[in-house]
Amino acid sequence: MIIFKNLLIALIAYISQLDERYLGASMMNRPIIIGPIVGLVLGDLQKGIIIGAALEGMFIGIVTIGAALPPDVGVASTIATALAISSGASTDVAVTLAMPFAVAAQGLNMLAFTLNSYTIKKGRDAIKNHRLSSMERWHFFPLILRLPSGILTFLVLQLGTNAAQSLIDLLPEKIMTSFSVAAGLLPAVGFAMLIQMMINKKLAPYFFIGFILTAYLKMPVIGVSVLALLVALLIIQRPKPDTQNTN
Repeated sequence: MIIFKNLLIALIAYISQLDERYLGASMMNRPIIIGPIVGLVLGDLQKGIIIGAALEGMFIGIVTIGAALPPDVGVASTIATALAISSGASTDVAVTLAMPFAVAAQGLNMLAFTLNSYTIKKGRDAIKNHRLSSMERWHFFPLILRLPSGILTFLVLQLGTNAAQSLIDLLPEKIMTSFSVAAGLLPAVGFAMLIQMMINKKLAPYFFIGFILTAYLKMPVIGVSVLALLVALLIIQRPKPDTQNTN
């Protein structure tokens, strides 16, 4: 039964590799989606949602831009969530464990992209020679190159659940406290990365208005979100200067 669950979780990690490549922008590589699904497989949906939300805060600023290859969020979220739930560890431990696996999966992605250069060449040759069936085969060949991520996930879960539990039991209280501190800092770093990419003179006032509403006026996040949506709708519906001049 455990092997079957680990296979399902490995399949989730593999599917996360196909997002934005074969599945469109399905968001299947985001922790906030992966966490609940892994939790559902392991029978602890609530903890999966909590860990997924925490990891999303940590990785929210990590996106693929151009040729830059960031740490693999999908595989890291899958492994960290599964290990935390299986071993009974806290969300803080899951957040701390995620980054090493993200970097390891990043190496597999670099290998896959390197090998993909060969498949692209073969696909172009097939098109030049009007061999469409061959081109289709080379088009789907990269699906095989993404299998190592699923295999890595399965091996870690199959061999590492008991080891993770034993390691957590052996860790002193000071180390666990440091995990809690790191778990509190990493989401802040993730949001800082996101803000750094999108902030400018026009958007900064809206950001600080939201901060004031939550920090000083104690407005709930849902209330701030609804207010932000209404403000956005008012801005969109506001007539443009050219429209006013024509009237």
